Amino acid sequence: MGCGGGLFRTFDYYGFPRGCGSYREDSCDSYVQDDFEEKMTLLKRMYAEGIIDDMQFGRYKQMIYDNTISFEELMDIRRRGLNKTRQQEQNRGINSTGSYLDAKMQKLQQARFKVLQVRDKLRQRIDELKAEKDKMENMAESVIKISEEKTEEFISRKIEIEESIQRLVKQDSELEKQIEEIDRMIKELQTKELEYEAVKIKEEIENLK
Repeated sequence: MGCGGGLFRTFDYYGFPRGCGSYREDSCDSYVQDDFEEKMTLLKRMYAEGIIDDMQFGRYKQMIYDNTISFEELMDIRRRGLNKTRQQEQNRGINSTGSYLDAKMQKLQQARFKVLQVRDKLRQRIDELKAEKDKMENMAESVIKISEEKTEEFISRKIEIEESIQRLVKQDSELEKQIEEIDRMIKELQTKELEYEAVKIKEEIENLK
């Protein structure tokens, strides 16, 4: 029906002016005055896309019946609805990013806290073993003239303690490296959070325009 034929022509869909081309003038006039089916097709499309709700569908449908709304006005409504939907999707993406960054930061902080707890306990144990090693050394010296067997026993125990201390010192060094790595990741995440905040502020400013 109408000028150019078809219910949903390409130039209509993208909002270009609808012209007559090589068709007769009276045919074009008839098209402009009687584009009921195209309006209804567009209205149903907007409803299916979720751009309008039941109440809006009923209102625009009545306006089409009353011929009080043009095809171009409906296209403009659809265009604004699509822009709003895209903006909401972008905002959801930003919010999702923010939640992800917050969750990751929380996990890093928890990991750092656990490593620090283990390191503190490990260092406390090292101090205890050092005190015990000194005690064994003193005991060995005190019995060296009394009992060779006891002296060897204390010295043997002292050597075992020294080996334990060395293992714990090595683990302490590894824990320090882990803390340094976590701190590096935290700084990188803080940078990403700042970038996210900048994008979020930009989006908020754009919404004010």
